[in-house]
Amino acid sequence: MTDMKLSQPKAARTINTARVFGCLRTHDNLSKAEIARILDLNKVSTGEIVDDLINRGLVTETGKLESANGRRPTCLSIIADAKYVLSVDIGSRNTTVALCNLLSEPVHLERLPTKTDAPKVEEFCVEIIKSCMRVMRPVDKEKIIGAGIAVGGKVSANGRIIESCPYLPWKDIPIVEAFEQVLKMRATCRNSTYALVDAERYASFGSGLLSSDAPIIYIEWGNSVNMALVCEDRVFGEGNSFAHLKVSPTGLCSCGQIGCLEANVSAWALSGNSDVHLKDLWSRVEKDSLQCMANAIAMTVQITGSNKVVISGEGATITDYCLRELAKLCPGMTIERSHLGEKANIMAAAEVALDKWVYMTSMLAKMRTWL
Repeated sequence: MTDMKLSQPKAARTINTARVFGCLRTHDNLSKAEIARILDLNKVSTGEIVDDLINRGLVTETGKLESANGRRPTCLSIIADAKYVLSVDIGSRNTTVALCNLLSEPVHLERLPTKTDAPKVEEFCVEIIKSCMRVMRPVDKEKIIGAGIAVGGKVSANGRIIESCPYLPWKDIPIVEAFEQVLKMRATCRNSTYALVDAERYASFGSGLLSSDAPIIYIEWGNSVNMALVCEDRVFGEGNSFAHLKVSPTGLCSCGQIGCLEANVSAWALSGNSDVHLKDLWSRVEKDSLQCMANAIAMTVQITGSNKVVISGEGATITDYCLRELAKLCPGMTIERSHLGEKANIMAAAEVALDKWVYMTSMLAKMRTWL
């Protein structure tokens, strides 16, 4: 796939190619006829698109499907390692760099500590780019489509500049320009919570967790705490104060206030600044911290009118207590864990690139709202 302008004559073909490719990602064992039916496309056009994807080495025929009568249709599947994207997740404690395939699955990855006190932003960016070079080595660079960067801060509308970040002393950093100049490949950046929402909707194979006419609260619970409100195909939440809701009389927050949610339930707060393995950390979270999260969710539910919460990140493994407490505070409320698992943030950063240059899912969602 490639960048495009809707005014170009080939735009319709490009859009339908993205739709076909995305359909193969979210459905198993499809034939050309089934794809045409699902997408309401002309069978001849669908066949031409599929043949083109096969010729380009992106799709393969994997066998014959059962048929009640007549000719048995051919089953199709994406060749996951036909192309790759770089995934860069800049977290508050660690930054993960990975090479991911067309299904957002990490193939090679490495982690480095996030240098929140680096004297110059350029020094940390150089370390990230060197890490990118290392994870790229096992494959031909021509097979790498581009880089997706996720960060828990405010990103410019064009996805090129990190305008600010609560855990980094960064302001108006042209990170995409740095990637393009040094790595000689295109890149794009997105707020990490928004990227996680996209990955949950587009890369989790039709889990349906975020499919609802009613608003859904999506919480990223890990090294930090972030929240977004998902309503149909729109996402709200950048710059919200969920992490700084007052839920306790104790806990000094990075914002300078006492009692913020993040100062009581985030991984950095729970670890007490000690070097604790995340898996060990979440297995010994105290009841008071869980009560803080339950109270914060209850407040958010009352404000938004939502009756469903989806939690991603390591904190999603300890939601049972919150569920019991919310049953008391908000009858009828449901909590579900993300389907993305422990690699959620890596997959989310990969989805930033895959969405922009391969599946174009978010653009297609916007187009549906125009019709």
